[in-house]
Amino acid sequence: MSARPSLTPKHIARADREQTLRNRILAGAGLTLALVIGLLAYGWIQVNVIQPPQPVAIVSGQEISTGAFRERVKLVQYNLQSQYSSLNSILAVVGDDAQARSTYQSQLNNVTQQLGSPLFVGSSVLDGLIQEVLVEQEANRRGISVTEEDIDLAIEQNFGFSERPTVVASASPSGTTLSEPSASPSESSSAASDSTATPVGPSATPYTRELFERNYQAFVTNLGSFGVTESAVRSELRAQLYRERLSKTFEAEVPRIQEQVWARHILVADESLAADLLAQAQSGADWETLALENSTDEGSKAQGGDLGWFGRGRMVEPFEKAAFAGQVGEIVGPVQSDFGWHIIEILGHEDRELSDADFRSAVAQAFDEWLNGSRDAAEVTIRDYWTERVPSPPVLPRSQG
Repeated sequence: MSARPSLTPKHIARADREQTLRNRILAGAGLTLALVIGLLAYGWIQVNVIQPPQPVAIVSGQEISTGAFRERVKLVQYNLQSQYSSLNSILAVVGDDAQARSTYQSQLNNVTQQLGSPLFVGSSVLDGLIQEVLVEQEANRRGISVTEEDIDLAIEQNFGFSERPTVVASASPSGTTLSEPSASPSESSSAASDSTATPVGPSATPYTRELFERNYQAFVTNLGSFGVTESAVRSELRAQLYRERLSKTFEAEVPRIQEQVWARHILVADESLAADLLAQAQSGADWETLALENSTDEGSKAQGGDLGWFGRGRMVEPFEKAAFAGQVGEIVGPVQSDFGWHIIEILGHEDRELSDADFRSAVAQAFDEWLNGSRDAAEVTIRDYWTERVPSPPVLPRSQG
């Protein structure tokens, strides 16, 4: 047998140095790992614990938290992604209809652009949240409130559910119900009121609360898969209800009888042509012929440029001023607006009762004017870091366009 080599002091010293080096490497690796884990934990705590309650904006003392802002942006992104998928599905089957394809492709491009611009979406959401605070503050001052039960009812209405018995069609021979009701709330109520109504489709299933709850939970689960919480949906519905209820109070502030003008116009691109048409019209040329042959307003020229009766705030400012200042039977112009040059014939001018559509428009205008004024007068502070807290947009599948 060969003898085992003996360890010299030199060998021992070398082994000690190597062991020390290994220990240092292991210690360094452990420290690096601990730092990485610490940084990851710190980042998670920052995003999920520290940042959510921090305000991205303060509106007259009321804070809009980072968490609420993020949730609402995610909801908007979810809705945009749903539109993206729907439009892609339509484009896949629209065929060779060039007009339809162009229309849907334009809509798809718009949705894609929004999804690709998270700061644009974030800015729009933040502005909307500021408006929601102003609306809720004013609503509360007027004694208007929105309860959780109100939100529950709104959800039920959006799903077409009513406590009155309704039915939903089932195309499955096995009797499996549809995931969502096929009837709108009004259609469901109408069907329920007729006890002799024949269910639509091969079979029908009563649209019970149990089925509604199942549909709603499936909806919430689907939202969750996109990182959207149920609270974001309820928050948006609460804001909608506040807006609707506050807006309705403006009906009492808008008079039904208002000063209105009946006018027709001819719109052209340059002033010299407008002046020439004005001279022809004032000399007795046939107005309808002039409008049909020259007006660039495609929506009215076939009717001789007739705009019907309209009140203040309905037309662009230069046009409105000229129309309301003119005398009945007078032809005025040329009047320049953002659309071009107008000549205007005043056909009538009197106080009239607004149609239902015009009254709703006037109420909406009064509400918007109040909201814009409130926004200008409010003390609003926006934190610069909101731009860093906009959620990343979803990754989109390949477009069919």
